[in-house]
Amino acid sequence: MTSALRCRATRALIVAGALVLALPAPLNALTARPAAAAPETLPLDMVVAVDESGSLSAGAVSREIEATSTIAQSVLNPQSRVTVIGFGSNNGRPGQNAVSQVCRPTVTGDGVSLQYLSECVKGLHRRTDEEGNDTDHVAALTQALATLREGSPAGALKVVFLLTDGRLDVPRSPAYGSGSDTDPQVRQRRNDGATQQLGEVIGRTQREGVQVWPLGFGAGVTQENLDRFAAGGSRAGCDDRAESRPRARIVRDDRDVTRSLFEAYAAATCTGLTPTDSTTVEDGQTRELKVDIPLIATDGTITVSKSDPRVLAEFVDPEGRTVTTGTLGDSTFAHSGANTATEALRIVNPLNGTWTVRLKAPERLSRRLVSATALWQGAVQAAIVPEPPSARAGQEVRIRLSLVTRRGAITDEEALRGLTFSVTATGGGLARPQTVQVRDDGRAPDDKEHDGRYAGVLTAPQAPGDVTLTGVVSGTGIRAERVPTTVTVGAAAAVVQGQIEFGGDGTVRQGEAVHGLVRVRNDSAAPKRVRLSFQGVAGVPPALEPAGPFTVPPGDSATDFSVRFGKDAALGGTSMEVRLADDGDQGAVYAAGLLTVSVERPPTWWETYRRYIAAAAIVLLLLALTLLLVRAARRRRANVRGLSVALTLDGERTGADLKAPSSWSPRFRFAVRDGDSHAPRLVPPRPDGSDQVFTAFRTGAGVTVETPDGDRQALGFGVESEPLPSGHRLVFRDTARRRGPARRAQPRRTPTAAPTAMPTAAAPPPGPGGDPVEREDPWQRTAPDYDSPWL
Repeated sequence: MTSALRCRATRALIVAGALVLALPAPLNALTARPAAAAPETLPLDMVVAVDESGSLSAGAVSREIEATSTIAQSVLNPQSRVTVIGFGSNNGRPGQNAVSQVCRPTVTGDGVSLQYLSECVKGLHRRTDEEGNDTDHVAALTQALATLREGSPAGALKVVFLLTDGRLDVPRSPAYGSGSDTDPQVRQRRNDGATQQLGEVIGRTQREGVQVWPLGFGAGVTQENLDRFAAGGSRAGCDDRAESRPRARIVRDDRDVTRSLFEAYAAATCTGLTPTDSTTVEDGQTRELKVDIPLIATDGTITVSKSDPRVLAEFVDPEGRTVTTGTLGDSTFAHSGANTATEALRIVNPLNGTWTVRLKAPERLSRRLVSATALWQGAVQAAIVPEPPSARAGQEVRIRLSLVTRRGAITDEEALRGLTFSVTATGGGLARPQTVQVRDDGRAPDDKEHDGRYAGVLTAPQAPGDVTLTGVVSGTGIRAERVPTTVTVGAAAAVVQGQIEFGGDGTVRQGEAVHGLVRVRNDSAAPKRVRLSFQGVAGVPPALEPAGPFTVPPGDSATDFSVRFGKDAALGGTSMEVRLADDGDQGAVYAAGLLTVSVERPPTWWETYRRYIAAAAIVLLLLALTLLLVRAARRRRANVRGLSVALTLDGERTGADLKAPSSWSPRFRFAVRDGDSHAPRLVPPRPDGSDQVFTAFRTGAGVTVETPDGDRQALGFGVESEPLPSGHRLVFRDTARRRGPARRAQPRRTPTAAPTAMPTAAAPPPGPGGDPVEREDPWQRTAPDYDSPWL
């Protein structure tokens, strides 16, 4: 309620008297809140304290340098500050210092600063006896605290990473007591004094809000000694998870120092850590390493351990483009570590997917182990919209929550898996904080499962007041800013109250609209002029239709509206609050709804019509295949190959039969020679055209014969033609193998009269009863045929 409304209400109550004073005024609307800033990654003020004592091996020093360089270049927030110190002891000799500053406090705002950090860490080394090579943890932590007190970035998480290979050991340091270095009692007294002072320094780390993450390696380190650092410092982590609180780590193999420090850094900063991909490279070889950056990541760093500075590294994004320092699309890159053994690429707004690191070894390089790892973080905030924005005591308030990054809302189910969401309600008439569980499973009060919009229900308290709602998001790799919103609870319902609903399936294409409905209950006696507007939109907002004010009458009403996204709207998830407010006072909000959708590009012409084109292509293909089959069947049926023709006289064959051409042909041409003699012959026609040519065509289960005079006669196989001038007749048979069911021919008895024009056939063998078996005449048999047009 605005102050002006409160004043008017107060005057009215005074005039009405004490009885009316006892009644609470009805609530009108929710006061608008300003839009929240885009979420950012957590800034750090980090000191890496590295043991340089004489007990270190050369390999351990090399691993310390690699691990420190890796972590120094891996900070994600450009406002972060990194300092590297090396420590041993001050044994009272001239020029000795227990602590030396290896890398000055450096804000990692650009590639130049990161490059400096990659090179200055080379100053870490194994101290000699002349430099003071015992282990003074007191001096190291004291210097780290002094550094963190001055110039720390605003809101930074203060962290000390302590790398050491042993316990506190300062038997020769006069700072912890006088006496001879060779006296055992003096030596013990000094260590006892330093141990006492260490407890005091660790206590200061807790009071000053500084975390200590110890990493021990080597035979002399014990879990008990390291736990003292982790437990004694600040326990306030980057979030409320147990894994974000400092704990000690021990590495027994020097080769695991970098990975273990990576894990400690990831836990301390709520950063995600990808698996390490590694291989070997040598003598001019090219190798590729792969790391995956998830969709939810808004910032990331890919670090490459090359083992040798001469190995060249290229970074290739998921779209196959080689990137370096600069800007590409909405991504910004800072490359560092060139010409060192550890190279890194810091990315703001990285493309999600698989990144490739391409490594090229110089000639004559012995085999080296190379590896790549990515650190990433999703800087997010929970966008919350209560429905309704104001409520009466005891009314159920539906709370909508979506996860939003600086690039838009996250709606992908896989990207949200593993995260936990809730809403904390405090203040107003609540006796104690309440946790509202929200879900995205499609069960009431949620509308649709796995659309990235979570829902829960809060029952408004019986006592009036402002209830503050804060979204809580936690999970690996998440840096969640908590942006509260308020629900005002009154004893009576608001005079004007509404509900905003959205249709669709959670996706919208560029240039298209999401349609909605706003339901309003106006309990006043007069119409209200209202207007729809957006809250929390980054960049150019979509278009609202209706764009101007409209009127809601007294009573219940419903108005359709739409949210139209431009043709150049940013792709991916987006979330925004749609508000219905008084046209004259936009602070008086009557209804609010959370719209969370994934914006997709419209389909191309091919994508739109490819199904129809594919269907048409299949139809055309089937039609063409049908035509080919029909044509092939016709050709096969018309082919005269397999036909034979013979002459008969008085039912008996005379002379030799003539076979049709063996190659494909639709006609069988032949002539009758010596037709006037007693022994006419069937022969192929002469090429000069001097013969009287007969032509036979296949027709169904027989042939059609065209005479030299042009007359045509249809004959079945084995059926004699009309007599020729010589008295002979033509008869055809088919010896070709035909598809389909055979029509069984009826046997025909061979005439008893002996043939006069051809040799007598051998007598048939006797049957079981001694009678001859009748033999089927092949010229009277119809070969199997099939009349289907498909063949």
